[in-house]
Amino acid sequence: LSFEEQYRTAYNLVLSKNGQMLYDGVKGVLEKHLRRCVETDIMQHAIKVRDEPSISNSERFLSSVRSLWSEHVTAMLMIKDVLMYVDKVFVVNAHLPCVYDMGMHVFRDQVFQGTDFRLDLATTNALLSQIACERRGEDINKSTMRGIINMLVELQDKDQTRSVYKATFEPLLLADTKAFYKEQAAIRMGELGAPEYAKAAQADIASEMQRIEDYLSSGTTALLRETLLHELVSDNDKAVLDIENAGLAQMLEQRNIPSLAILYSLYSQVPSAIKLLQERVHIHIVGLGDGINASLAAVEDAPKPGAQGKGSAERQGLAERTATAIRWVQDMLKLYDIYDELLVESFTSNLAMRNAINDAFIESINRNSRSPEQLSLFIDDSLKRGLKGKAEQEVEHILERSVLLFRFLQNKDAFEHYYKLHLARRLLFGRTVSDDAEQSLVSKLKVECGSQFTQKLEGMFKDIQLSADLVQAVKEADVLGETSFDMSVSVLTPTFWPSFWSSGADSKTDSHVVLGEYLARSTDAFTKFYLDRHSGRRLTWQYAMGNADVKVHFGSRTHELNVSTYQMVILMLFADTDDSLTTEQIQQQTGIPSEQLSRQLQSLACAKFKILNKTPKSRDVKSTDRFAFNSEFHAPQYRIRIPLVAATNHIESDREKAASQAKISQERQLLIEAAIVRIMKDRKQMMHENLVNETIMQLSARFLPSSKNIKEGIGKLIDREYLQRSPDDPRLYVYLA
Repeated sequence: LSFEEQYRTAYNLVLSKNGQMLYDGVKGVLEKHLRRCVETDIMQHAIKVRDEPSISNSERFLSSVRSLWSEHVTAMLMIKDVLMYVDKVFVVNAHLPCVYDMGMHVFRDQVFQGTDFRLDLATTNALLSQIACERRGEDINKSTMRGIINMLVELQDKDQTRSVYKATFEPLLLADTKAFYKEQAAIRMGELGAPEYAKAAQADIASEMQRIEDYLSSGTTALLRETLLHELVSDNDKAVLDIENAGLAQMLEQRNIPSLAILYSLYSQVPSAIKLLQERVHIHIVGLGDGINASLAAVEDAPKPGAQGKGSAERQGLAERTATAIRWVQDMLKLYDIYDELLVESFTSNLAMRNAINDAFIESINRNSRSPEQLSLFIDDSLKRGLKGKAEQEVEHILERSVLLFRFLQNKDAFEHYYKLHLARRLLFGRTVSDDAEQSLVSKLKVECGSQFTQKLEGMFKDIQLSADLVQAVKEADVLGETSFDMSVSVLTPTFWPSFWSSGADSKTDSHVVLGEYLARSTDAFTKFYLDRHSGRRLTWQYAMGNADVKVHFGSRTHELNVSTYQMVILMLFADTDDSLTTEQIQQQTGIPSEQLSRQLQSLACAKFKILNKTPKSRDVKSTDRFAFNSEFHAPQYRIRIPLVAATNHIESDREKAASQAKISQERQLLIEAAIVRIMKDRKQMMHENLVNETIMQLSARFLPSSKNIKEGIGKLIDREYLQRSPDDPRLYVYLA
């Protein structure tokens, strides 16, 4: 019959109320046809694959099932078109499955899950067998596999809620996958290192994902990946990282970027594993940082010199410790550069991993109590010597790296204390290599901590600029008159500049220094000129911070010496006499403080350039030692700088550190009290715990205050009647306007 005749026949049957007979008749024909096909075309292969399991027998069996399925689908598409009116009228009114779906159910019940044949078990086993063969590296017929999988996906389970694929095949596939990779992981753990294990695991995941592309259902992707990650990563994440001589530590030490990238890619798919990786990287960096700190501590803990030769040995020890401090910063920066590269190349610049690395450096750097001072020394060394001959980009890189370590410091106020001290010496002595670099660094610090942090630093630069303008005005006004030398004066605002002169050279002792009539006349003239221009101000001369260029004749030879102001005063004592003078006599004639005088004389008589002869010859200066002008002095260079012993920026001694710490603690207490007042002025009332937490939060950008110091600050403010305790609750503070 033609298609039109068949369609009309079905149409007439429905119109004559024979739709049920037609529907049931088609179903019966399908059942009979499929049973016959199974018996003649499939059962022989099913029996053979059961009795002689092999890849070829499994493939023949699956091919026969696929052929029957393909023919059945084609037939049902044609039958559906012929019985289109049945679907449109009868099926809708009778609430039955459409003709095509009825055909699928018949195939399921007669072929796949029929009680007579039960091909579902044989098909599932054959599929799993084929997958197992492919996992072992054997070739299989992927087209056949795809056809069978599509059949399972299209066939609905009897409860009509999910496909046969989901109901019967997928659970067995996942169980088989779990067992296979559990065994594989155990074997590899005993044979491979972490890099090889990660590569193999990544390859396994890729191959399984490709298997889904080739023939498995895409709906299995998430569950299959979860199973793989559980067996290959979750169950072995710690063991893989701890593989002896081939774990994470060795990969980091060897900077194995490709393998670390694979390991990270693998672990990043499991939240618990990536967190473990971050923790291990953090611990490893802290360990390396502790090693750098230990090398520094070894120098710090070196045996101190005895009484004999104590001065020179102490100076040598300070120089060595200063060099070690600078090297500590360099080593920390090198370590950071390594892990910054790993972060980008291996860890895809992941934010969580970046935080883990940064937290490790914060922990390591702040375990070193001297880190603020050492970072400032490194910057000082760079701006005095390290930037010479470097391109602008290299200078910028060094400054950026310095600010990076500054960002990691918890006690930024301590850094400010030392940086201000070192910057002042560079500015006053003209030791900086680049003014632009100095200004650039201050700008970067301003971005990090705000204008309040850099206010005093900017004030120091302003003082130097105003002083230069003032010196020019002095020259134009011919203030110095008949003096035959040029004098440059830096006028400093006390609130901006650190107290260099806290160790002996304060304003009181400097006022007793005898400059001589020639020099005193110049300083008096400058003072008068300045005070005439700025009424209401007071000038205090700090001779300890000055320097001079002096032309000295040594017999027939002449040298130009760059010396400190104190050294110039000492040398002028020998201008008109060949006699020797004792230390005590020099002190009486110059008025230089004793502690300062010893350093000045050591620089002139005991250093590389011996301008004075000392008797007896030793580096220590006693009150009875005698000094005489060395007329036999000679040196190849015409201009010579006489460095002042211990006047350069160096790592602080224990005594100096204690003094600095006391000053920093004093400033911190003031900041704590100011923060408490600001908070209470805004809140009016606050519980003790909340006030402590809020104070810590506000001050954490500069330093981490302790609860004890905050409590002391609260007590002082109560005593000064800024706050009071609530009469109803002693833990509640009330602000007093």
